[in-house]
Amino acid sequence: LQVIHNSPYSSAAVVDVYANDALLLDDFAFRDSSPYVDVPAQVDVKLDITAADAPDNSNPVFSTTVNLGEATYVAIAGGDPAGGEGQPEFDLAVSDMGREAAGDASEVDLFVFHGSPDAPAVDVLGRGVGPLVQNIAYPEFASDYLSVAPAAYTLDITPTGDNENVVASFDADLSGLGGGAAVVAASGFLSPPSETDPAFGLLAVFADGSTALLPAVDVPAARLQVIHNSPYAAAAVVDVYANGSLLLDDFAFRDASPFVDVPAKVDVTIDIT
Repeated sequence: LQVIHNSPYSSAAVVDVYANDALLLDDFAFRDSSPYVDVPAQVDVKLDITAADAPDNSNPVFSTTVNLGEATYVAIAGGDPAGGEGQPEFDLAVSDMGREAAGDASEVDLFVFHGSPDAPAVDVLGRGVGPLVQNIAYPEFASDYLSVAPAAYTLDITPTGDNENVVASFDADLSGLGGGAAVVAASGFLSPPSETDPAFGLLAVFADGSTALLPAVDVPAARLQVIHNSPYAAAAVVDVYANGSLLLDDFAFRDASPFVDVPAKVDVTIDIT
């Protein structure tokens, strides 16, 4: 079993993980991972997640019992243990398809997971390669591992079916990973609720428990200022959305935004409600 902490919420920033009342992972932080470890198969295993400063597991923020087969598992923690309104509940996404090495020593095996709670269903494209993963939504694993040659790639993330609208791009240098396997998880918030919340990224998690954020590639941006100058009562106060994300809340007549970044060279849908 490999356990990955991918809950971006401040209420889960650092936790402890217990298995059958024994401490398994101490001070387990967001974007940390365990290596693959042995746990009992075909018996009930009670997993408790507590605050990092809790003296024991008598008052967990999350508890579940799993009964695992004789297989290799990946368990990814996500969601909001504080139960924020409109936020997904804290949970573990579990797959029995884990791999500690590639099936072919000449390739790299990648297991993609959508773990960004505010991002829509997405496609993952490799520049010059084409679609790698299509229509994966939170909190889903891809249907299978993706086997690719050990080389350097640029990955573009787009809304499903809208591959001209690149929302984020990342460099993935896999040239030294032949024969290896990794989980690649969408991580953080596409639109962070505050400046202290982690932004969207791709987290690579390796079999030994080491992790790395893939380097972001700048997406071309335009600068935009929005001015409300409609004097009609029907538009006295509005909200403004860009590509489905709230851009301006309670935007009143004669208000203006500062100049902000919006994606350039792609379609941006502006909705006023």
